[in-house]
Amino acid sequence: MTIVQETIKSSTGYREVDKKRWLVRYLILGGVGAILAVKLYLLLFVVDFTVGLYSFFTSFLLFNILFFSYTKFKDPYIYAKSMYVSNGITYGISKPLVSIIVPVKNEEGNIRNCVGSCINSTYPNKEIIVVNDGSTDGTGAILDEMKKVEPSLNIIHLSKSVGKKQAIEAASEIAKGEIFVSMDSDCDMACDAVEKAVKIFNSDRKIGAITGHGRVRGAITGNALLKMQDVYIDASCRILKGMETSFGSVTCCAGSLSFFRREAVKPYIHEWAHDRFLGLENFKFATDRRLTAYILGTKPSCEFKDSRKSDDSASNIMHNIPVLMHCKNGLDTTTSSSYSDNEDTKTDNKIRYAWKVVYSPSVKVNVGVPETLPTLIRQQIRWRKSFIRSLFATGGIYWRRPLYSALLYYLQISLKFLRPLIVLKAAIFLPLSGDFITTLLYFSGVFFTGMIYGVDFRLRHPGSSLWLYRPLFTLITTFVYSWLIFYAAITIKKTAWR
Repeated sequence: MTIVQETIKSSTGYREVDKKRWLVRYLILGGVGAILAVKLYLLLFVVDFTVGLYSFFTSFLLFNILFFSYTKFKDPYIYAKSMYVSNGITYGISKPLVSIIVPVKNEEGNIRNCVGSCINSTYPNKEIIVVNDGSTDGTGAILDEMKKVEPSLNIIHLSKSVGKKQAIEAASEIAKGEIFVSMDSDCDMACDAVEKAVKIFNSDRKIGAITGHGRVRGAITGNALLKMQDVYIDASCRILKGMETSFGSVTCCAGSLSFFRREAVKPYIHEWAHDRFLGLENFKFATDRRLTAYILGTKPSCEFKDSRKSDDSASNIMHNIPVLMHCKNGLDTTTSSSYSDNEDTKTDNKIRYAWKVVYSPSVKVNVGVPETLPTLIRQQIRWRKSFIRSLFATGGIYWRRPLYSALLYYLQISLKFLRPLIVLKAAIFLPLSGDFITTLLYFSGVFFTGMIYGVDFRLRHPGSSLWLYRPLFTLITTFVYSWLIFYAAITIKKTAWR
């Protein structure tokens, strides 16, 4: 058995949770499957048809999300790590220049922590570019003070605020890295986050973007709202993005921390930064989803010519063998290859593919979130404006991704728009007409979904009591968040950020 085959075999033995907890996961899948069968019976013979049909499809979607997240998702870092370390031997790893870009406005309470995490990153070959987007508080002075201590910091002070997207564009014009890192200014990355992301990029040249795993900063000691958001964000990353990663098609690289190949994102930054929508010039919303859509919807402008020989020697099958890359812009660079490339190799020995967009739970970031309900609602309204914009971006190209992934995506979108109408019927109209059974079963289904996500959190975080907050937050997302989509649509031309 070759060295690479041994490392691949060892990587497949990695378990996110132990065998006992895996058994609970299978029981969860079985339970959701049983509920799905029960809902089909209720739909046909007991409950209101409209509410019953909606409820059936929500359980069908939940089952698929859990199934692919549990059985098909593998942390790309575990595989990447296994490629370079085998039998105690560490193999050479490419260390491309990484440009860390942080746009900031009026974050004097967070900016030290944010930029400090970039400075403390264990990855050596990096440049840090911080764009002060016309801050009116002490942010600019703090950045200047930090630069005195760390001269390598590149600080751009903008005289007036131009928004997050154009601030990132300004940084991208001077960024020299082969990999761009984008992080919100109220977040702080783990010290090894960049190092792990680079290994993932090196492991598979088809990966165009990576998004990390977020946890709410201060959730354990914070108020109930922080705890609820922490459990929600954790599941959104691991469960939903995990499912999407099994298809290489994550729909949103979060602004909290994401990584992009330069060649995958740089050609679109200007168009993204000056996005026009519904007659609005420089549409401020749809930052993360819109940028991800560009990568999802395009193929690399390069052709890879594989110079490897077909023998089985370890030196030729190791993944860090240089491969000549011929780009349309005339530049020749080298990249690392992946054992899975054989699936895409044509008879002319040229490899063509669509970009993969993936998530890794090993790439961690602490996220700042709203601490009060009014600020949370305002944030969610902004996100829903971005969601509406993304329907014309991601929705317009996602059919090109793997078929089943696309079907699940469009089903999820449809259910999200239908949800407030179903809530209205189940909570008000049906009880008024005397149908309390449908209402009771619908509320039970919502609570059951929250419990499923809560139990999953507990399996991955043994001993944590935060899982208890998930059913409560599911009720909030169902009966409060649902209505915000309409308000966001009505006020979409109102571009005030706060």
